Formats: sequence, C-alpha cells, structure tokens
Amino acid sequence: MSWFSTIHTPRLILREYAGGDAENREALMRESFGSDDTLERHRDWLDWTIASYREHGAMSQAPYGDYAVVLRDTGEVVGSVGLVPAGVPWAVLPAFRLPGEPHHTLVSAEYGLFWATRSAWRGRGIAAEAAHAFTHEFLFGVMRVCRVIAATERDNLPSQRVMHKLGMTVYENPIPEPFWFQVIGVLNHPAISGFAG
Repeated sequence: MSWFSTIHTPRLILREYAGGDAENREALMRESFGSDDTLERHRDWLDWTIASYREHGAMSQAPYGDYAVVLRDTGEVVGSVGLVPAGVPWAVLPAFRLPGEPHHTLVSAEYGLFWATRSAWRGRGIAAEAAHAFTHEFLFGVMRVCRVIAATERDNLPSQRVMHKLGMTVYENPIPEPFWFQVIGVLNHPAISGFAG
C-alpha cells in the first residue's frame, strides 16, 4: 500500500502516475529537460514507478518518485511533482558554518522536492500550487518531515521564483564547487523555527 493519497487543490489533482500516462510523461520530459527517450522507455519508467509506489509502502520507506499533476477540469497531465533523496553540502554555505569553520563538501541526506510543468502551462502558478500542496499536505502532514529542500541552477530563475512562492529561504553557493550545488531553497516544517540540523 502506498503512503501517498491523491491531493486536490483548487485547480489541480496530484496523483500517482498510471499506465496510460506515457505520452504525457514523454512530452513533459522533452519540454522540461530536453529528453530524447523513446515512448517505450517512458512506458518502462511508468512500470517501474507504479511498482515503486507499492514497494516503498510495503517496506515503510519514503515514497521517493514522481507524482502526476493533473488539471481538475480536464484531467490533462500538465506536470510532475515529487520527492528525491538529496545530498546537501551545508558547510559550503556561510550561513551554515560556525565562525572560523572552513567550508567542506561533505553531504548530509535531505528530502528533496522537485517540480516540472509542461511548457504550455508555465507561468500560471501550476508548479507553486502543486509543490505547496505536496509539501504541506503530504511531506509535512503525512510523512512529518522536519525540512524539505529544492535545488536548481543559478540561471533557473523560474524555479527560484517557485522557491520564494513556497516560502523557502533561498541560498546561493558562493563557490563553484561542487558544480551540481548552485542554489538551494530550504523550508522547515511550520512547527520548527530556524534550521533543524
């Protein structure tokens, strides 16, 4: 049994992916990330994803993975939201180092939030609405996580805007290393004030 239950917002439904979502998933990945994976590859991914919902639940593990973002009015899949394991090298950020402590790139595990929206639906608040509902109703409400993070590139201003809309505190890595850690948004559970490390 999956941890996740369908979430409804004023405009959206967040649900587990289903076998018939391959074409929408292929379009989302092509438009958002330049993927050139075949439709057959997306069908394989859907089979794996659907099985992971069941298996994570059976093992009482965090339900990492993607969830479909669907328009309530039409049933069209317009995006994804989800949970990924994320390694964060906190000490590269001055705000997370003790005075005089040198920076280092050792990572700690965090719950990572992500989102993606089909190109025709960008700029309409879909990502922020889906990510807010997923975070507050599921991650904070059901899973009871103390903190979620989201990471992006320095030049991905739309994702940084979503971070701000979610109420995240946004930090930029002041050094070039590690190359994959550029901008991070941090959002604590409402019951926690400040960083809960």
